[in-house]
Amino acid sequence: ILGGLVAGPFGALFGAQIGANMGARNSFDKAKQEEMERMGVSQNMLEMAEEVGAALNRAFEGLQATRDSLQTQQSFARRLDNNAQQLYEQSKVAIELGDEQKARGLLEQRHAVQQRLKKAFQACAEEKQRLEIMERNVATTEERAMEIETLLQRNVGAKALQDSSTSFSLSNEDPLLQKFRDLGID
Repeated sequence: ILGGLVAGPFGALFGAQIGANMGARNSFDKAKQEEMERMGVSQNMLEMAEEVGAALNRAFEGLQATRDSLQTQQSFARRLDNNAQQLYEQSKVAIELGDEQKARGLLEQRHAVQQRLKKAFQACAEEKQRLEIMERNVATTEERAMEIETLLQRNVGAKALQDSSTSFSLSNEDPLLQKFRDLGID
C-alpha cells in the first residue's frame, strides 16, 4: 500500500520492504541487509519505514471502520425516519376512517420513533466528527511516510553520488606517462 501511495522509483522497494518486514521481521537475511546498506539505507531507516508503514496501515483500517460505522448509523437513521413517516401515514388513514384512538396510538409510536431518530442523528454527528479526525490522522501519517520516503531517496542518491565520485576519480598523472615510467622509460 505504502509503495503504491508514495510511488516513485524507490516506492516499490520501500513498499516491498515494509510488506516483507511486517509479516516476517526477523527473516530479513544478511544478503538483503548488506545490499540495503550498500545502497545507503541503514537498519534504523528501515525500522522507521516499518513503523510508519504499520501506523499508516492502522490509520487506514481505523478510517475504514469509522466510515463503516457512519454508514451504519446513517442507514439506521434513514430506517427510523421511514418508520416515522409510515406511522404518520397510518395515523392519517385512521383519522379518515374515524378511529381516533388508533390514530393517537400510532402518533405516540411515531413520537417514540422520532426520539430514537434524534439520538441516531446525534450519533451520526459524533461519528462524522470522528471521521474528520481520522481523515486528518491519515493525512498526517501519509505526510510522515512521504518524508521518510524522501529521506530514503536522498540517502540512496547521496550514497550513489559518493560511490560514483570515488570509483571514477582521475589520477594526477597522465596514464601513458605512468606506463612509460613503469616500463623504465623516462
